[in-house]
Amino acid sequence: MSFFTFAYLVRLGVWGLAAALVQGGLVVLSWRAWERVMANEAAALRHRLACIHFAALLILPVLTVVVLYWTVAGMGVPILPGSPVAELPSLMVSYRQAFWLCLLLVMLWFAGASLMLLRLAMDARRMARLHREPAPGALVEAVYRLARDRMGVTVHDVQLADVTTPQIIGVWRPVLLIPRHLICALSIVQWEAVLLHELAHVRRGDFGWNLLQRLQLAFLWFHPAAWALYGRVSREREACCDVLAVRHGASATGLAQALVCLAESRVSPRLGMAISSQGELTARVHRLLGIHRAGPLPAGLRMAAMMSSVCCLLALGAGRLGLVDPSMADVYNASAFGPAIVVDAHDDAGSFALRIKQGRVIEASIGNQRLPSDRIVQENDRVFLMGARQQPIMALTVTPQARIEWEGRR
Repeated sequence: MSFFTFAYLVRLGVWGLAAALVQGGLVVLSWRAWERVMANEAAALRHRLACIHFAALLILPVLTVVVLYWTVAGMGVPILPGSPVAELPSLMVSYRQAFWLCLLLVMLWFAGASLMLLRLAMDARRMARLHREPAPGALVEAVYRLARDRMGVTVHDVQLADVTTPQIIGVWRPVLLIPRHLICALSIVQWEAVLLHELAHVRRGDFGWNLLQRLQLAFLWFHPAAWALYGRVSREREACCDVLAVRHGASATGLAQALVCLAESRVSPRLGMAISSQGELTARVHRLLGIHRAGPLPAGLRMAAMMSSVCCLLALGAGRLGLVDPSMADVYNASAFGPAIVVDAHDDAGSFALRIKQGRVIEASIGNQRLPSDRIVQENDRVFLMGARQQPIMALTVTPQARIEWEGRR
């Protein structure tokens, strides 16, 4: 990979990081507005909306980079065939200065993303190495019965493990992990509510979705908006499972009591789904018991939410800012992504043309005669066009940006 190709990719990466920061703020404002608007709506709808906003944190910057790429590729910056080659050293200095700054930012992002992915891998390893043992037969039978008769799902296994809260792990073969110390801590009604809540996670496929969201969070580790929205997605996910459990026969009071009993052993979920994962305990209990309802919406709030969402889409126009950085086109032209550029020139001896890509002359013609490829000799930036007897007709210097310099012919 050439210097300019790498430099171009690094610049695109920095544009993507910058877009993520700016657009992330707009996405959070949009979510805050919609959160107020949807306060009294169904938990599933609020969760879906939170997921859309969380996904937008990654999708919008990627689309912005695509817009930037198309913008730079279509800039059509004119090539100046007579530009002195003395410009090349100064151009290279400016490119390298910008390159090292951009590379530093990309390396910082890469280091943070690598640490987050390592943490996720360590969580998976820790989960795989948990000490487990078969759950009591009565509990296993109760889980299978509830899964089959109430939720219409299948659980591969039920095990006792060294976890603090019940949780589901596994995407295709879900396993329910039960804390050893909680076997006798809950009543039958509370246990049924807890099990139905965990089976709701299986029905919704939450383990797999949470894993994808953890991967996205690893790539957006630097963004406060990503952490805030991930927390909100997790809380709304738990609210959805609370509602689904009650809808399929769980006691709302029993589930609320179980949440309180489990609160002291609550930990943040990693790969597994915990019944108390990042939940606002008081708010969850109030929702289950129907104690708290949001008041009437302020006038114009729905319109403000819609306008904030539109602003998120308009932010895609940030990719057009590539127009204000002419050197971006130079780096693009010199990279492997750039086009083959035709340079037409003339001197006292007549006209000639070159077709150049990444500083390499791939075609040449003098007057109306096209030269065979074996009569184009290039050593680094020096190009010799040879005559029929392999004598040099002219010598040129070619830059990666397709600028050329030559000695005038007579």
